[in-house]
Amino acid sequence: MSYKQTYSASVPYSGTISYTYPASKNGGSSSISYHGEVPLNVTINVNTNPFDSSVNNCNKTIDYLTGSVVAMNAAQSAAIRQTAKEVSKSLIDGFFGVINTELSQQLQALDSAIKVSLGLIQEQSQAVSTQKNVMETDYNRISSRYLALFANLDNECYKRIYAMDKQSFYLSEKAQKQLLIEQNANAAALSLLGILEESSSKIFLLVSRLNRKVKEVLKTLVEYITQEHRLNFLVDSFLFNEVAPENIPVYVPVICVEADVVDSGGANSGATFRETFMPEYLEGEQKKAIAGKTGATCPNNSIWRPLETGEKEMLNKEFNALAEQYFEAKTSEIEQRVYKTMLSLWQNSNQLSLGGSSS
Repeated sequence: MSYKQTYSASVPYSGTISYTYPASKNGGSSSISYHGEVPLNVTINVNTNPFDSSVNNCNKTIDYLTGSVVAMNAAQSAAIRQTAKEVSKSLIDGFFGVINTELSQQLQALDSAIKVSLGLIQEQSQAVSTQKNVMETDYNRISSRYLALFANLDNECYKRIYAMDKQSFYLSEKAQKQLLIEQNANAAALSLLGILEESSSKIFLLVSRLNRKVKEVLKTLVEYITQEHRLNFLVDSFLFNEVAPENIPVYVPVICVEADVVDSGGANSGATFRETFMPEYLEGEQKKAIAGKTGATCPNNSIWRPLETGEKEMLNKEFNALAEQYFEAKTSEIEQRVYKTMLSLWQNSNQLSLGGSSS
């Protein structure tokens, strides 16, 4: 872009001129000094149009070159990706082809071995089944012959024993019949008595259960009705009917915080601000009164002193206990880094406490 620049200056000049004059009475020569400044204004016109045109042409050429490079890079990347896909596909297909062929050969070998073993097992099974049938036939024939023999022996033995002691067997059969009839009759009588006694016992149990339930319901109703009275009695038992001669002070926790304003370059840079924290159950007027007393107790020109050794050790102990309790179950890398950073900041900080106010 063409532009012009104007410069202003002044050029000083000075000198001495000698002269002679003719004699009017007496002739002679003399000299005179002169000095002054000549103002000078210079305007320079700079024509940058040819340079600007060459810069624009250069920018266009660079843009064309950039587009060509980007297109070439994209084409090359696409060609590389396509080649990589083809190579990967060839490798994967070849690998799975080899594995498939190997598995097919192994399956054929195992199938042949299994078929041979299965045929042998079937032949052995048929032989075992034939032998089992032969053994069952022999066992049934032999056992039937011996069963008939033992049955005949048992019958003959029973007849001989019965014939030898016929009167004893008759007396035993008669006694068994009488005992069985009497036991059945006694069992029927006992069953009838048991049914009657069981029904009466169930009635008594039902009445007793209803009585107990009614007592529990009445007891629950009495406890519910007298609940307020019992609560009032319990509250009164904790209270003392005493007259206070004067107002009793009640203490509440109040935290007064003072911090430096971190505002680099701002109007409040280097200043401090104060903030007071009180419990939420306090009302507006109470908060205002406590805030005023806190401001008087902690003035703006407070003097902060370093903590004593005992106080610092107690604070350090409590801080470490709370930090370990909070981060005990947190095992991630970020949480452990936060834990170590907190401990480092605490150990490298300079704790101060409020010591008074400056005059």
